[in-house]
Amino acid sequence: MADLVTLGGLVLVPALLFSARGVSFSGFAKIPPPSPPVNRDVPVFRMLLWSGAMVLGLALSRAEAAQGVTSAGDSLALQYKRTRALKDSLLRADPNSPLPPPLRAGFAGLSYFPPDPQYRLLGSLSVYGRRQRISVPTTNNGPALPMEKYGRLQAQLQGKAFFLEVYRSLENGELEVFFRDPTNGTQTYGGGRYVPVVELGHGHYLLDFNMCYSSYCAYNPTYVCPLPPPQNHLSIPILAGEKAFGPDLAH
Repeated sequence: MADLVTLGGLVLVPALLFSARGVSFSGFAKIPPPSPPVNRDVPVFRMLLWSGAMVLGLALSRAEAAQGVTSAGDSLALQYKRTRALKDSLLRADPNSPLPPPLRAGFAGLSYFPPDPQYRLLGSLSVYGRRQRISVPTTNNGPALPMEKYGRLQAQLQGKAFFLEVYRSLENGELEVFFRDPTNGTQTYGGGRYVPVVELGHGHYLLDFNMCYSSYCAYNPTYVCPLPPPQNHLSIPILAGEKAFGPDLAH
């Protein structure tokens, strides 16, 4: 039985488990060294870092929707604080953290833009009638990641409408957007960032860029991670969510 983590009274279950050659929801796969071959029986990598953080974030988002909460307030501030604290703790202390071991002891935590309610968006999703399984390109010329091309999300930011391609995980069915914006390579990770898409019911979907995060490749070049599709390259800077960590390792 995998370990459990509790935070704020919630139990976070590491439901997404994979070996050194496996793939997680967001496609973080370890690059196998050329020699010796990877042992398939090595301990599984516990996907607490993002699965736990996203479980917390999505649960609170859905609770807010049920209560009719639409503005940033104490509950949102607590959501962001808890999620970010969990990620920092796991990066620093989990033995299977993607952070290279020499960097863990001195790790002071990730950097973020201040929470901004203008980046917490409600949108509509046009689900494709014939959804396709596609191969998503990855960093480091790694193997493509299989995902489902699920639909097209429409939202508005700063008075401008935009569309984003939404992918669905083949492992757990969660929806996510991989995107790029003008902050990449300077203020944020060069390979783009990821943000979950939360179904609120009645045709509404939540896209909260304050919850967007970097892939494992932002911390460790021995991973391959999915790259955003060309249609998800935004012209508006997204000054929300996780900032860059260390040197830019995307290529």
